[in-house]
Amino acid sequence: MEHYRIASSADTRTVANLHALSWQNSYRGIFTDDYLDNQVVEDRIQIWTKRLDNPPNHQIVILKEIDGQMVGFVCAYGSSTDEFGTFIDNLHVIPAFKGKGIGRDLMRQVYDWSLLHFNQPKLSLQVLEENHSARFFYEKVGGICQDTFPETLPSGNVASVCRYVWDKYEF
Repeated sequence: MEHYRIASSADTRTVANLHALSWQNSYRGIFTDDYLDNQVVEDRIQIWTKRLDNPPNHQIVILKEIDGQMVGFVCAYGSSTDEFGTFIDNLHVIPAFKGKGIGRDLMRQVYDWSLLHFNQPKLSLQVLEENHSARFFYEKVGGICQDTFPETLPSGNVASVCRYVWDKYEF
């Protein structure tokens, strides 16, 4: 059985572990090996503890579960005033479940939430330029790479980041 639910602080470790796994699979050679091998899990636990224990009013974290297992999540920050719209800060799917429409469905959940709570049809996100599989997916679902800029990564090195924007998300 499949369903969506809003994450709570009880989900911190599960969300952090999926986030870390996703980075370990997608960012090898971009983040430092030391960070991915020895620091990413604890770093993500700290990040998700803050986000899920005391979420700001404009944050949502939606989990997708299949047969009681979380297979993906999305974290977004709603905005009715940002020129790029509601910001999708994280979108991660367990590697074995990629290509099954879960990412697209999670984005649709954010889009619906953004329209309902912020009257905002625009979505945006940032992705590392070297993450070609994610960029392919975002372009496949209608995202436009609007600009590219350098950003310091949690591992301390600098990488190029692409900002993708959807003026109206359509499926």
